[in-house]
Amino acid sequence: MSDIILHHYDPSPFAEKIRAIFGFKKLAWQSVNIPRMMPKPDLMPLTGGYRKTPVMQIGAHVYCDTQIIIRELEKRFPAPTLFPGGSAFLGWGVSFWTDKLLFSTAVALVFGTFGEQMPAEFVKDRAEYSGGNINIEKMKSLLPVSLQQFRAMMAWAEEGLDDGRSFLIGEAASLVDFDLYFNVWFAGRVPDVQTALKDFPKLSAWRERMADFGNGDRSELDAGEALDIAKADDVSAYKGKIDAKSGRSVGDDVTVMPNDTGRVPVSGSLVTLTDREIAIRHHDARVGEVILHFPRAGFLVS
Repeated sequence: MSDIILHHYDPSPFAEKIRAIFGFKKLAWQSVNIPRMMPKPDLMPLTGGYRKTPVMQIGAHVYCDTQIIIRELEKRFPAPTLFPGGSAFLGWGVSFWTDKLLFSTAVALVFGTFGEQMPAEFVKDRAEYSGGNINIEKMKSLLPVSLQQFRAMMAWAEEGLDDGRSFLIGEAASLVDFDLYFNVWFAGRVPDVQTALKDFPKLSAWRERMADFGNGDRSELDAGEALDIAKADDVSAYKGKIDAKSGRSVGDDVTVMPNDTGRVPVSGSLVTLTDREIAIRHHDARVGEVILHFPRAGFLVS
């Protein structure tokens, strides 16, 4: 049985980014299906209130946000690497474009096209999640603009593949490819996007190559079993690292929160604080003690 547990739901675009990486690295993993919107009663004991999707669990270690999930996967399973040719800067840097600006364009296309068919409670949940930025009527009226912007950014990728390379930075897939892929996968459900992508044959062929990686070896796991796995893992002796320049110490009471969407503060005692990672020790009555891991970039510590 795999140690990797992914808490996700199938239509989640950010979960697809991780599932595609599972496929690329040929990993076995266990799937816990979670609700698309709050409440998430079987997830909150693990995350202390963090509500974004997906969340990766290994024992009582809980990895919140795709950035820290990818770091952990690359550390545990370095081959094949997501950073061929020393492309870490490109991978992480591009992700801040794809996960924010490009993704917001993809959301505008999906919600502008299908928003009127979505349940009102789902739209309300996403508005709360994004800080009140979901306006279906406005997104619908701006669909031509959103499509123009999406096409313009897809043209960059088409140009990048113009020399016949298989992937965006060469013959080996990298994080740059997975950064872009999940947005194309998500926006690709929109009929106008499907039509637009036909104008980019090299990108379309790249998309098929990315899809061929699959999602790895998936097995299903009950949410209660995942909680029991966390409870059975003793992390009392776990030690992290605190950078001296941070001005903080192990055991400091802190809260951690994303700086963009899903701004729910999670409290705990500080274990790790570096330029790459934040980790806190958190206690929940259902699972006992867990270690919550967050990326440093994009998260606030108070």
